[in-house]
Amino acid sequence: MADIPFPLSSAPGRSPGEGAGRLVNCYAEALGDTATGQAVRRRSPGLTAFANLATGTGCRGFLEVNGSVYAVIGQKMYLLASDGTFTLVGTVAGTKKVFMAHNNATPTPDKVMVTENGAFTFTSSAITAYPDADLPQPVSVCFQDGYFFFPIADGRCFASDLNSTSVNALSFITAEAKADGLVQAVPYDGQLLLFGNYSLEFWSDTANTPPAFPYTRSTSRPRGLASSTAIAGHQDGFGGSLIWVAENNTVVRLTGYDSEKISPPDLDHLIEAVTDKSTLEAFVYVSGGHAKWVLSSNTWTWEFNLTTQKWNERDSLGLTRWRASQSVWAFNKWLVGDTQSAKVFAIDPASYKEDTNPIRMRLESGPVQNFPARQRVARADFDFATGVGIAAGTTTPETDPVVNISWSDDGGSIWSYPLQRALGRQGKYGTRVSAFNLGLPGPRGRRWRLDISDPVYAGLTKGTQSEQLRMQ
Repeated sequence: MADIPFPLSSAPGRSPGEGAGRLVNCYAEALGDTATGQAVRRRSPGLTAFANLATGTGCRGFLEVNGSVYAVIGQKMYLLASDGTFTLVGTVAGTKKVFMAHNNATPTPDKVMVTENGAFTFTSSAITAYPDADLPQPVSVCFQDGYFFFPIADGRCFASDLNSTSVNALSFITAEAKADGLVQAVPYDGQLLLFGNYSLEFWSDTANTPPAFPYTRSTSRPRGLASSTAIAGHQDGFGGSLIWVAENNTVVRLTGYDSEKISPPDLDHLIEAVTDKSTLEAFVYVSGGHAKWVLSSNTWTWEFNLTTQKWNERDSLGLTRWRASQSVWAFNKWLVGDTQSAKVFAIDPASYKEDTNPIRMRLESGPVQNFPARQRVARADFDFATGVGIAAGTTTPETDPVVNISWSDDGGSIWSYPLQRALGRQGKYGTRVSAFNLGLPGPRGRRWRLDISDPVYAGLTKGTQSEQLRMQ
């Protein structure tokens, strides 16, 4: 009998035969020392509908302010309440992601938005042009220590007056570590981080007397940012690491003043192949104690699990990427937008669907090598959580769920026609997931693929294959 090597982190390889296995819409979580296997691979959390904003497609940005959420969907801005009801605020021209921030002004905070068409202020009922003509076209906006900060593409960064939208024409600095402009400004861990294409500068609040820029540079590092939307981790409610796509097509995280590469080679190659880096989008969420950093292009999505330090892939029905876009912590839940509609979803670990669509959980193993030479695979057994059917379900996939089992003997180029096996109706915990008389493995070993689309809990701890029909 040989163990089937299901991965802890996704590693598909660049071509068949190179991969060490895949985790798609699932992740690995370590188990105790006496568990059946070293880890369980669980289905990723689903998406439940929070609000359907009806008009527009694609989320461009969120901002939570004092118990309400502003959402830019398509070319409209909406104000969302905790019960999912919403009102229209106004029109936001353009198609690119937007950046929003608010300050500590009382009794009503000032709210600012930056789009590809300029800077704006907004209230719960109107959007207006930015009130200070001294501000050039920014690339984004953020807030820290009472100030709005506006990075400019030419390398300058302007600061507003304290808890105000006024901008003094002299209240700016120029990031000069390299002549590479500015891509983004991020408040993180008590400092303002100014990202250029090839450099990163750290600025600290030294309360310089107005109209001087209130911060002073602490240090700089030769590490840039691929695009303004390819960074996340500084958002309220996350509390994880600051992670971004660097100029060298790798994913890195901040460690002190330095950066540490965390992306696997498979992801590095995917990022390198993206010609327009502005299409990369990073966001974050937390579910079931797992902090996730998500990176999507137009054609793929990968997640980094900060809790386990492992990677998995995501996709959605009919798409090669995950449909979720942008995120915000509000109403005690993580809300995300949708690339396919005007809906806003909540990340929901208790849901096994994305809205009304199934989530296909896919596990692919690495090759089982050095299996007893020239022996057929008489049986394969998979230690799934069974008896997971839902007696009160309204469809057969809910009440009588199944897993589809297929295999490849050529490294993953061609897969067998899947065999369907039951995961067990509710309470049928003795259900075994096994397959028999499975032929002779190829010279490159045998790889296994397990697919579950039925909307029930799914968890796999291990798998084995044997040359004997009876259990050993």
